[in-house]
Amino acid sequence: AGGGLTNNVGEENGYKWSQTEDEVEIKFSVPAGTKAKYCKVKFGSKTLRVTVAGQTFCDGETWGPIIVDESTYTIQDDPESESGRELCISLGKKSNEHW
Repeated sequence: AGGGLTNNVGEENGYKWSQTEDEVEIKFSVPAGTKAKYCKVKFGSKTLRVTVAGQTFCDGETWGPIIVDESTYTIQDDPESESGRELCISLGKKSNEHW
């Protein structure tokens, strides 16, 4: 994904994303058996870094500024993915607009 996207959903290089006016949700397919303790998610005001078991999934700028305290992640089962697990990241947008 890149700057200027106005879509509400999409599928990119190994991840899916969706958005509302106040939140962006990003889902990465992760290996079966992945536990939250293997996941490191670092939120910055305009950056996101995601590593799982030492493998970098994402490291760069977000499409717009985020509210770090309103950004979270969970690991959950996903019957639609090949591995059966996904890392779901929720980014709180600083301004209510589509990216």
